[in-house]
Amino acid sequence: MKKPIIYLETSLFGFYFDEEPRNILKKEAVISLFLQIQESRFIAVTSPITIRELSKAPEPYKLQLLGILSKLKIGELKTDVNEVEQLAASYIEQKIIPEDFFDDARHVAYATIEKVDVFVTLNLEHIANEWTIRKINSVNLREGYSTITIRTPEEVIIYED
Repeated sequence: MKKPIIYLETSLFGFYFDEEPRNILKKEAVISLFLQIQESRFIAVTSPITIRELSKAPEPYKLQLLGILSKLKIGELKTDVNEVEQLAASYIEQKIIPEDFFDDARHVAYATIEKVDVFVTLNLEHIANEWTIRKINSVNLREGYSTITIRTPEEVIIYED
């Protein structure tokens, strides 16, 4: 059986270090997911958008975030930027993702074009909610792409007894 290819969106990395009590379950799920990536249960990929966003974090947080990226040996997608911009613009034009969050649209476009098995995010407001996912997939089909599966880490990690 082939290993699932998962796209890691930027929001996951911030939860890895989150100390807010209300976010403990999300943090635990991210840590579990990252451990399972290290155990080679998944093939993890991301885009230049994630790397750019993590690189904007203040020091020493930035070094910690980029360290995780390096430690996990996450592959960087080399998708045609023009194709990404076009598909992302479709999500914006259809008002699926707000214009001020164009990078969120780019994340989804990268994962869609590369046909990853699962797009993993904790961005519930703009990406990982049922209504947004339906609209994204409607645009994907209209534009000639496959639908995309979008999940949170809790829904992706492998639970064993």
